Amino acid sequence: LRTLLMKNGIAINGEGRGHYTRARALAEILGERYEIAFWTPDHLAGELSTLFPKAEIHRIPHFSFVQTGFSLDYPATIAVNGALMLLAPRVCARIAREMEKTGITTLLSDFEPFSSRAAKSLGIPVLQLNHPSVVTRSFSFPSGISSFFHQIASKIVSRYMTAYADRKIICSFFDGDVGPIIRKELREKRTERGDYFVVYMKPMYRAWLEPVLDRLGREKFRVFPDAKEDYATTLARSRALIAPAGHQSISEALALGKPVFAIPVSGQYEQLLNAQKLRESGFGDYADFANIATALPAFIGAIHDFETAIARTRLAGTRAFRAAWTCEDQTFRAACMVENFIIESRIRPEWRRRNPALALLPGLF
Repeated sequence: LRTLLMKNGIAINGEGRGHYTRARALAEILGERYEIAFWTPDHLAGELSTLFPKAEIHRIPHFSFVQTGFSLDYPATIAVNGALMLLAPRVCARIAREMEKTGITTLLSDFEPFSSRAAKSLGIPVLQLNHPSVVTRSFSFPSGISSFFHQIASKIVSRYMTAYADRKIICSFFDGDVGPIIRKELREKRTERGDYFVVYMKPMYRAWLEPVLDRLGREKFRVFPDAKEDYATTLARSRALIAPAGHQSISEALALGKPVFAIPVSGQYEQLLNAQKLRESGFGDYADFANIATALPAFIGAIHDFETAIARTRLAGTRAFRAAWTCEDQTFRAACMVENFIIESRIRPEWRRRNPALALLPGLF
């Protein structure tokens, strides 16, 4: 039987696939005990409805980044998202009506701003569980005025996206409250140490990266996206991952014991932070596109050292609530933390105070 037939909401940010992957992994576990309703951008709704046919799916808009070449374009990003900021009160009010009709008792949000405001306006307890909030915990200051600006901008964005929450949990392989959250499809794969490297890159990067792969020997690499190959199986049998510096792709590889070579987007501070922490941990390395031709061969040459660092950390395990480095799958631990929040929310009346004005606030905070 489902626990007292409680219905819980899950809200997903639509920029990138990391938010979706974490929410999916937790829903696969929580869905065995609770009814679930999703608030998700349109481009993820089809996958969710296939994976969770009994769940309610509500569509929401989402903020998005605009990238020019290998860099984040701040003016274009602001311009694209400006209209949505103006519509925020209307969006939040509509979501609040849906939540009231659906009857959810708690909301789990992965960096989704509209649903959390709507939930709090109804007195529905909100748990924010995400990775990007790690930028508010980290105080790394890369050299240069532009890097300082990118860090401050990322903190402001994180504050807006998670402003209304009764509790926040940061998922991260560094400085997190819980380690990597991995989808069931990957958790169940048998890992092997293969003789090839998985490369995951956007189509716009291929013209730049493929000549480097050709010089190193194309037979050493398996390039994705590839509709003919299964990414999860290929990664589980690989030697390492080469990918953008998004946290979820890094976490998935580390949880499978695979070192990572990360390529951060210039100007996107969270990715730069992920890459820097990857290097500090000894689990991998990174480079920008201008330096890939020299940095990637060096990474491949030192692959044994990265594998040793991961193996030592995994052998030691996590001995503290918040470990400096965590390269093991902690999906079930994260699910327990979410369920503890659900249970606690039933005895915390201060979390259930209605504030209808929140659904009409367009401001940053």
